[in-house]
Amino acid sequence: MGHSVLIVEKNPRHGGKLEQLEWDEYRWDKGPSLFTLPEQVDELFLLFDKNPRDFFNYKKLENACHYYFNDGSNFLLKGDPETRNEDFIKHFYERDGRAAIDYVQKAEKTYEAIGGLFIDYPKYGLKNLFDKALITKYPMLMSRKVRGSLNALNQDSFENPNLIQLFDRYATYNGSSPFQASGLYSMIAHLEINNGTFFPTEGMRSIVDSLYDLAIEQGVDFAFNEPSVSINQETVYQVNLSNSSVEAERVVSAIDCVTFYKNVLKDEKLASKYAAKERSSSAIIFYWAIEKVIPELQLHNILFSSSYEREFNSIFKFDEIPKDPTIYLHVSSVANPQDAPANGQNWFLMINTPAGVVPSDEQKNSLRKMIHRLIQEKFNVDISQAVLHEKVWDAAGIETDTGSFMGALYGASSNAKLAALTRHGNTSKKYKKAYFVGGTVHPGGGIPLVLKSAKIVANIIEKEK
Repeated sequence: MGHSVLIVEKNPRHGGKLEQLEWDEYRWDKGPSLFTLPEQVDELFLLFDKNPRDFFNYKKLENACHYYFNDGSNFLLKGDPETRNEDFIKHFYERDGRAAIDYVQKAEKTYEAIGGLFIDYPKYGLKNLFDKALITKYPMLMSRKVRGSLNALNQDSFENPNLIQLFDRYATYNGSSPFQASGLYSMIAHLEINNGTFFPTEGMRSIVDSLYDLAIEQGVDFAFNEPSVSINQETVYQVNLSNSSVEAERVVSAIDCVTFYKNVLKDEKLASKYAAKERSSSAIIFYWAIEKVIPELQLHNILFSSSYEREFNSIFKFDEIPKDPTIYLHVSSVANPQDAPANGQNWFLMINTPAGVVPSDEQKNSLRKMIHRLIQEKFNVDISQAVLHEKVWDAAGIETDTGSFMGALYGASSNAKLAALTRHGNTSKKYKKAYFVGGTVHPGGGIPLVLKSAKIVANIIEKEK
């Protein structure tokens, strides 16, 4: 649009949560690992008449995720629709298999009916309640699916408890509990199952590296190592950096909105208002350099807990780290062999925890032993002596490194039924020409929605101009 753009970053380099770790021959993507809707990244290059493949490449995965259940069974969710449907029926038998196929089709219809309304446009509020576009959606918005929880919807849909747990998991994609979040979030399954999952050929980090290269080529300026930025609003914004200050007509915050109000604008009232909302889950992540190869592991693997309800009660009701948690095991070397030596794998092990709760050394040791035991049970492999190197990221580290308030991965949780309407919007009533993007504001967390927030703000600025 012809604007002069300066990106101010607290860390030594670009990327935020899409950072990476390296040790010896091992490499890990530090944060997000699931990649859907890759065309949104491509679109940024196409805006400048660039061939995205000259900057960034990815491939569609044959298998979406490998699920391991507490009863000893496992299910490989495949990308090919025909094979996947056959597997649903074969593994979960006729009734539940057919129900799963129907569920995925309904998730697509839900997304097509109302997904775009809440994802592609600025947030609806009370003043928009009678907009024609919204009124036509009221029957679905008032439906039992929306009024009930995701777990209630899944309980109605399936008899098999493993299938219920599999589809309950989609609440965790925005850091919420399936026992509280709306059944509306069943549409998340559509993005992963129907649209497919992808992986950048050089890892998740390559997403931001490619965008950084594009930005530099287009004349965007960057200021790194700026941990103490403050902004004063006069007729224009004065952005105070470490050794200088710049005037800006507009300011876009891409960090946690609570952190922005508290630390940058010094607005304690608004910071307190948004800090009061229930936080999404945080996590403890172990990054392990494993001197073994377990061939059954896919890029994405889930080792389910024995009780999802007990696990999420621990997180959201009792603010406790679950003693029997679900483990997400991501192994990028499965898709990108350069991320680990031939005789090893780079394990990213993530456990959901309450925001603001930091695990003790005793709890971390307990979790390590539990993981060792699970791997022995599931794969008959002893890894207790196979971990060559370890790094740990928890709520405190996530808050320090990324500015996420209390280490919450997605800002406010989506447990409330009207969470989509009460989430922080992309603009501010108080601060004119201040805009908000990223995982803590509308439309939500995760790479697809974060990119959607950026597009919404770009469109708002374009209309103003």
